[in-house]
Amino acid sequence: MTPLQMFGINPLGSLVLALIVPFVIVLFGTYLGVLGALQTFFGESSWQDVSTVEEE
Repeated sequence: MTPLQMFGINPLGSLVLALIVPFVIVLFGTYLGVLGALQTFFGESSWQDVSTVEEE
């Protein structure tokens, strides 16, 4: 039995799967979206690089 199946058997585990997994997926997608926007619009890979360029 895989650990994922064991989570599905436990009611609390299925609640964790139903709430936490989509949240982590959305969080990761948001991170990738922000990183893509930084690279597309500013040509930088972090907010620190963008703010340093604006101050100069």
